[in-house]
Amino acid sequence: MEAVNIVVGGMACGSTPIMPYVGGRNDGAYFTRMCKLYLQAALLRCGFDTVDIDKSVDEPQDVVLTANRHTADAAVIVSYGAFGSRKSFNDVSGMVVRYAVGRFYGKSRTMCEDVCAKLGGVGKCTTASDGIFGAAGCPAATIDAGYLTQFDEARLVYDPDRAISIAEHATMGLCEYFGMPYVRRDDISAYPAVASVSIGKRGKHVKLLQALLAVNGYGIAVDGVFGKATDTAVKEFDINNGISDNGDGKLWRRLLLLDETPLSVGSKHAKTLYVQRKLRAKLYSAPVHGTLDGDTLAALNEFLTDAENDRSANADGIGIDAIELLSPIGGGRPRLF
Repeated sequence: MEAVNIVVGGMACGSTPIMPYVGGRNDGAYFTRMCKLYLQAALLRCGFDTVDIDKSVDEPQDVVLTANRHTADAAVIVSYGAFGSRKSFNDVSGMVVRYAVGRFYGKSRTMCEDVCAKLGGVGKCTTASDGIFGAAGCPAATIDAGYLTQFDEARLVYDPDRAISIAEHATMGLCEYFGMPYVRRDDISAYPAVASVSIGKRGKHVKLLQALLAVNGYGIAVDGVFGKATDTAVKEFDINNGISDNGDGKLWRRLLLLDETPLSVGSKHAKTLYVQRKLRAKLYSAPVHGTLDGDTLAALNEFLTDAENDRSANADGIGIDAIELLSPIGGGRPRLF
């Protein structure tokens, strides 16, 4: 049986109102790219095949043309909603899964209902119709992950755990619709041996590796071809994450952020980017470039002080306990008005 083939995209959806504390606006495309990569990884792990449009953000015509060119079984697009002028925050909130109105209206609606039912495990979710992908030759769903104009949802643009949660629950819904078994993210036995994803290899396992490298800040395409760029990214990831032997699933555990790892100043460990993203999601002015520096330590100490916690980050780096305090989705600095 051939694998179910799904086109995965991340839409340009504009920006939030001015965010307090950090200043400036959060760009919704940051979340959609992060989430679409986690969604690809989840689908590939569960036995699907995926097509990545390979753009930082995708336009509707890109999605339709790609789905039709690859005779895809479905198209799933991650986006963010907005309400009003975006000059200020309002109280319209919640996820919306939109089904395409067109030739595949019925199948699109059923697929979206299955996805929405699973996303109910993340938060409030509804379904609605949308004609934007009606020309796609397959069922299509748009997952609006929240509203850029709702304060608590706007801040989550940077939160990797929110992106992972939505990707995993959406995958559960797609597994339900297509009759595929859902495989847990932390089941390392589901990930291929490193030898099967080495130079010259092709296929779904290579795409899985590429998607996880890309979401961890390594700028490579998810094309299923293990070429020079992917080989270089793996070697850099190993060096940055202290991996000398990729056996026992070490590479996958670090890519999935499953290891408890203290961080030292100058570290480019995958957890460093995770910490910076979490701090920004909680409205602390950390840079988001993947290197642990003084600005990141200062932002973390502000967070720990506000949390009235006696832990601290210093010139030696960040301990596991401090990283764990950042892990809940949401929280952080309150709305000022």
